Amino acid sequence: MLKSVLLLCAISIAALAQPAETYYVVAHVDVPPPNTAKTIALLKQFAADTRKQPGLVRIDIQQEEAMPNHFAVISIWANKGAFEAHQGAATTKHFREELFPMLGAPLDQRPGHPLD
Repeated sequence: MLKSVLLLCAISIAALAQPAETYYVVAHVDVPPPNTAKTIALLKQFAADTRKQPGLVRIDIQQEEAMPNHFAVISIWANKGAFEAHQGAATTKHFREELFPMLGAPLDQRPGHPLD
């Protein structure tokens, strides 16, 4: 009985020690061409603010070559909880308030994980 309890405790501790699953998010941002310059400035500020948030592993902003008014925001988070906290951050809310009136298409946000 004691061995079973100790084994259960060891398994539980090992499970807790596993790193949380890395969480990836790609967001597509499309704006009408007249809003491109303002969107670039806004995205740069958003990336700078996001880099200060706990749990962020990396964030990159990509501007499409063929359509320079289309962007991809690629972010990697330590886990889903860190991303969810980011979603509720004041800087993220401010970014969306500024971005949404300029969008030419709905913000397309795609969370996921890499295939092994």
